[in-house]
Amino acid sequence: MSGQKSPYTWFEKDLIRSKAFRGLTSTAKDVYLHFLLKRQFRNSNRNKKHGKGVRMEIINNGKICFPYSEAEKIGIPRPTFARALDNLVERGLIDITHAGSGGVKGDMSLYAISDRWEKFGTDEFIEAHREPDPRCGGALRRYHKKQT
Repeated sequence: MSGQKSPYTWFEKDLIRSKAFRGLTSTAKDVYLHFLLKRQFRNSNRNKKHGKGVRMEIINNGKICFPYSEAEKIGIPRPTFARALDNLVERGLIDITHAGSGGVKGDMSLYAISDRWEKFGTDEFIEAHREPDPRCGGALRRYHKKQT
């Protein structure tokens, strides 16, 4: 399966048991599962076709696009989606690799599935936060100020 979306997805058992995952809001868990569905894999172990020892590599990591408009189509309002993104970034499950400009067509935010969650709650955890959109006015700007 080279660069194709699979009808299946997987995630690590350690992730499900982790403090980072267990502390997510239910919407953040839902959003994260949608991020996992967007991964594209390539077999990085060329000598083995199937079975034990096969290593799959995410080839679109850092280039995963999940716009607000898509979240709305699956029933997640924009403010709720923004909070879910904050939750996922702050706990180390995703990273923002490119902050889109919002209003400019085609300049959307890009994300990577992160493994920072493995050290969540330890001194080794690398903190990250989603930067608030400076174009936003009023309530959203006040929300982000409260969070920092």
